[in-house]
This record gives sequence, C-alpha cells and structure tokens, in this order.
Amino acid sequence: MVQIGEVGAFSISLYPEEENNIYDYWIKNTVIKTIGDLLKKDSNVIFYVCDNEDDREDKRHLVFEYWYQQSKTKYGYIEKYNYSVMSDNGYKLNSSILYNKENYLVDYLLDQFTKLMQSS
Repeated sequence: MVQIGEVGAFSISLYPEEENNIYDYWIKNTVIKTIGDLLKKDSNVIFYVCDNEDDREDKRHLVFEYWYQQSKTKYGYIEKYNYSVMSDNGYKLNSSILYNKENYLVDYLLDQFTKLMQSS
C-alpha cells in the first residue's frame, strides 16, 4: 500500500522470473480483470511507476497505457492520470494513478499524486 496524501493506494508490481520477449496475452487479461475488480469499489486507487533500471520505462508505459485502454473499454468507471518527471538523480519516472471516476476524492487525489511525484 502506498500513501498519496491521506489516502492509501494499491501499487502494481510485475516482475517476471526471467526476461521473456514473447507477448503474454494471459498477463494482459489478468491485469485488466484485477484493475476492474479493484476499482469497482469507488474509493480504491491504483498507483504505478514504470521501472527504469534498463531504460525501457517508456515501453513499459506504452504497455500500461494499452492495458488501461482495454480496462476502460470493459469497465467504464475507470479513469487514469499520468505524470512523468525527471528525478533529481537524472532518471525518468513514468507514473500513473488509476481510479474510479465516481470517487469523490478525485481532485484531492490528483493534487496529492502530483505533489508526490514532484517531490521525487
């Protein structure tokens, strides 16, 4: 669980046991269902940052963007806000927050998320 202001958010972390260059459709379907199920409750929030250790954060972000579009098509209540920033250490942070559009704290969440990312 990650704190965004006073709100706890789920964090998604995907780490394959080995590097695989084959596209895995089951992962996509699992991620889409997990996002839909978690965000069905309007107070839940999901936060993620794309790993940047191998300079592939932009590619990962594109995959997450695709998964988000698929999730939104299937679950119309899902919304997302992206934030990208260069850290003080010189690496790029692609991050997003996913939420239920019925969440009454959306404005607060987006403000706190932006402040959190700006302080990185």
